[in-house]
Amino acid sequence: MNRRGLLVVLALAGIAAFGAGSASAQEKTIKIGGLFPMSGPGSYFGAQDKQGIELALEEVNKTGVNGYKFAIQYEDSACSPLPASQAAKRLLDNYKPDVILGEECSDATLAIMPIVEQAKTPLINAGSSSIKVTDPGNPYTFRIMPNEVMQGVDIATQAYNKLNARTAVLLYENTNAGIGNAKVFKDTFEKLGGKVVADIGFGRDVNDFTSIATRVAGAGKADVIPTYTLEGQGLKITQALAQAGVVKGGGGASIQLGTIWLPFGFEQKAGKAAEGYVRIVQFDPTDQRDMVKNFVKNFKAKFNADPTHLNAHAYDQIMLIADVVKRGGKDAQSIRDTLAQTRNFVGVTGSVEFDNHNQNTKMDTIHYMETKPDLSWKALKWN
Repeated sequence: MNRRGLLVVLALAGIAAFGAGSASAQEKTIKIGGLFPMSGPGSYFGAQDKQGIELALEEVNKTGVNGYKFAIQYEDSACSPLPASQAAKRLLDNYKPDVILGEECSDATLAIMPIVEQAKTPLINAGSSSIKVTDPGNPYTFRIMPNEVMQGVDIATQAYNKLNARTAVLLYENTNAGIGNAKVFKDTFEKLGGKVVADIGFGRDVNDFTSIATRVAGAGKADVIPTYTLEGQGLKITQALAQAGVVKGGGGASIQLGTIWLPFGFEQKAGKAAEGYVRIVQFDPTDQRDMVKNFVKNFKAKFNADPTHLNAHAYDQIMLIADVVKRGGKDAQSIRDTLAQTRNFVGVTGSVEFDNHNQNTKMDTIHYMETKPDLSWKALKWN
């Protein structure tokens, strides 16, 4: 072979080596699908989830994990079954993720679960509370927050024991999560000796809650009013109850109880009507652990705002995936198998240990906050 021919061979070999290196680099990426509502009544979920995810990705991608970097592609699941199903299929067909995060709303999550199971792709959920998500179980769906039974039992027990509540009015949207949460509260509260004096469900199309507030006011003494709904209706309900003089924010005696469905900042939007509101969040910004203080500091530096519990649980989802990859996960099946073995993961929201239905059994992701007159929070430290 002459010198020119040798140079050509070497050049081709270099191109081949470069191509192999590129393929290898692509193989060292964990592809994450994000199914979050970017539109509709739950769009605040998607906006805040993305912030937490982007901060976490920025941190883990500085060094990578076991030689892997992490990438994400989002699809708008709209907090509704049909668009969520369509979004899941787009992700699986076009992006082929190793793991998917989402949805926030229970009905949407239930719709996508069989789709990801058929594709054998693990799904990590942080926001859906319906018991149906993990009971009877789906081998590819993992929930890092307590389900509606765990939450409902806890909030009813805390109301009875810590708030000395003996009567309640239930307000809830007519969805799987709304109906399920309300039922668990009612069953637990009555078993403890409490009484539910009114049980009121409503559709997501209801915009004026004046008549419902009037019904609540006429139902008799209610120590607590557990409310299960998204932010838009939640604001209107809280303000209507205050205007009717039912809750503390309107000069009444009832304490409104809320769940993790509402974002941080709800109090400022509701105004004085939110005074005395006690609700569950998944993140306590007053937590003095170093990882929490660092998360708060880094979030403020990046977004010039305080982090919400939605930011925090999205952040923890990425950190859990990073932990799984550190323990050997590298593709959809090994990530699923390693997730199932999670026993002692600790994040900024709390800890994770999955049972045999892939449900987190830890309760330290439930944090109770009370809204003070100046609309700031008081951490009640009940769990």
